[in-house]
Amino acid sequence: MDPNQGLCLGALFDIAATNGLDMGRRLCIIGFCRSIEMLSDVVEDTVLEHGGEVVAAEKAIKGGLHEKLSMTVAVPYLWGVPPASDTLHLAVRSGGGIVEKVYWQWDFL
Repeated sequence: MDPNQGLCLGALFDIAATNGLDMGRRLCIIGFCRSIEMLSDVVEDTVLEHGGEVVAAEKAIKGGLHEKLSMTVAVPYLWGVPPASDTLHLAVRSGGGIVEKVYWQWDFL
């Protein structure tokens, strides 16, 4: 991409991460990026490198310009010390993602 480009079109993403055992606790990362393909590849590589797995990944394209990536990943030691959530957050940033919101979600059953 040309850094002097005045207009930058982006895509939306949301990533939900669990530790693979407790599905009631999730880390959710929401934001936008230039390329859902690049972000998806970087996040997937990071998750697999740390012994996790991509549970679901959905790429939606509507109308040519509106793209959205939705991913659910299982990362071991997500709640450990040091937390794997820091690594996941770094993967999103290095994959070209701009994080708008990060929140922890607990579903008590």
